[in-house]
Amino acid sequence: MFTKEDVEILAYQRYTSGEDYDKSVWFLAELVVKILKNVKNGDDINPLETDNLVLLLNDNVDGKLIEPPKDEIKELAEIIYHEHPEKSKLHFFIAEKQLLLSEIRKVIKEHPTNQ
Repeated sequence: MFTKEDVEILAYQRYTSGEDYDKSVWFLAELVVKILKNVKNGDDINPLETDNLVLLLNDNVDGKLIEPPKDEIKELAEIIYHEHPEKSKLHFFIAEKQLLLSEIRKVIKEHPTNQ
């Protein structure tokens, strides 16, 4: 798993990249929707405490990450955009979700069928 320091380092790297606010909002929405498509009760996951992600994989995850439809990403991006979070918080949330999604990919690769 990853640590809070890992998240902070990645968030800082995103901060220094100069990425546009709208792109950051879209990227966060895309990450969150992917996570929700691939794990049970995705909203309840605390990435700094979860020990065994294989138990959290959705039953229909079968060897590869389920990609969400663009309309679901767009819907969530609009919600995030209207909440207008500070850019520094966006970077932190994106970093956290990137690391979590990376862990989910590892679990899927190690356990190609979730039966």
